[in-house]
Amino acid sequence: MRTTGLGLPLALCGGFALTYTVDTGGKRFALRCFHKKSNDLERRYQAIALRLKQLASPYFLPFDFIPNGILIDGNLYPIVKMEWAQGTTLAEFLERNHGNAAALTKLRQALAALSAYLEAQQIAHGDIQPENLMVNADGSSVQLIDYDGMFVEALRGSGATELGQANFQHPKRTASNFNEQLDRFSFITLDVALQALTVSPGLWKASNSEPSAIVFRRNDFLDPGTSVIFNQVLGLPGLKVPAQSLAQLADGPFDQVPTLADFRVQRGLGPNTIVFNPQGKPKDIAYQSPYTVCDAANFAQVEAQVGSRVELIGRIVDVTQKRYGRNKKPFIFINFGDWTGKSVKLSIWSEALRQFPSEPNSSWNGRWVSVTGLVEPPYHGQAGKISYISIGISIENPGQIKQLTEVEARFRLRGGKAPVVTAGRNENILKGMGGAGNTVPRSTSQQAPKPLPPPSTPNAQVLQRMQRQMPQAVPRPTGSAPRPSSHQVSPGPRRTSSPKRMSAGAWIALIVFVLIVLRWCSS
Repeated sequence: MRTTGLGLPLALCGGFALTYTVDTGGKRFALRCFHKKSNDLERRYQAIALRLKQLASPYFLPFDFIPNGILIDGNLYPIVKMEWAQGTTLAEFLERNHGNAAALTKLRQALAALSAYLEAQQIAHGDIQPENLMVNADGSSVQLIDYDGMFVEALRGSGATELGQANFQHPKRTASNFNEQLDRFSFITLDVALQALTVSPGLWKASNSEPSAIVFRRNDFLDPGTSVIFNQVLGLPGLKVPAQSLAQLADGPFDQVPTLADFRVQRGLGPNTIVFNPQGKPKDIAYQSPYTVCDAANFAQVEAQVGSRVELIGRIVDVTQKRYGRNKKPFIFINFGDWTGKSVKLSIWSEALRQFPSEPNSSWNGRWVSVTGLVEPPYHGQAGKISYISIGISIENPGQIKQLTEVEARFRLRGGKAPVVTAGRNENILKGMGGAGNTVPRSTSQQAPKPLPPPSTPNAQVLQRMQRQMPQAVPRPTGSAPRPSSHQVSPGPRRTSSPKRMSAGAWIALIVFVLIVLRWCSS
């Protein structure tokens, strides 16, 4: 199983589940463990699996839903075992190729073909966005992952389990919108964004594009007339009509969005018009993040989101470069506070560090950044007489970190006087289905949330117990923060003097877990 530099399982967050990478028998699998509860989960996955097996399409990966897949603390939980997708995510592909017109043209064609295929089969993915699409090296073929919110005919009338990633969804989409039309607005948004990048690669930086937002954001769709980005795209060669039409669709009803094929030939568009005026007074709308926004200076707020994907915003205090292990692999900690107490930080281990064109260094100190990722359990460390606790995100690729101006950072943290709630959209759906929503409390507003108590749900407690039982392989943050005594040496990457031993029961549970994983992954 792929692990972090601390030896803990590396989790990737997507939809309803945390995804782990498992290698066995010369094959690689994605092991998806659900962190959101739905009483309807098994029935939905069985219906989706049956339809995808009938189609046998290369757009989808084979998978098995295993109702009693993992034993944790005496309780059985469902998992999904899925073949590992080849290529890179669309997010990573665009990070590297947003200036490659030929690659973007091929990608537009590939996405158009996928859209047409889904329409022909009368199915929908439900969450078309850059981290659910895998792309081959030249952009000519794509593949879908994460099938939690799919629509197939057998589920008609069931209602949606999620509303998808907000920056790629129609503003008026609701849980009652659950049919083969779910993906139309997402495909159109991506198509216009890619066309704009083909003409103007600089738009990537100008729009603060990142894995969770390609050119446009939900804020742009809520108020296209005064959107700076919409007005920039309107002025690009060949983009005036597509941009105007996209704005019209965003302002109109969800159920009147045409197919991508019809959109490209301007067929099926509504009569509404948008007045574009970048100097006009914008609507009083809060920043619309697809994830809960957390202040990196607020430890308690971040700790309350353990196990959830968040947008972390903060000002960098210190960047520490060190090495660990027998091979002296390089790693970097980016601290948002004094590491000698309770602090929030980013961990960039050697594998991810190799992807950075230039390594983060002390020149980053004082910069404001936005980071998307999964909040990992707290790490309790000891450096000499200093006991510290850190919490944060492990960085997998450079695109997760985006530098912001202080004005933009404070806008995202502050929210607005009339916020449009988005972070709780999917959680509300789950509650209506009888599920428990996120296993970790989340803010229901995009205004900067108040400090929340430490996670107290069963899944969060399991995560914390597992983390405490793991040997402490590498001390966490070090840096130039003040120390209690002048002779205290900054701790290097070494084993702490007295790691906590795992109990016999914990060892048995861990062994059973590994055997179960290997058994199903090799079957």
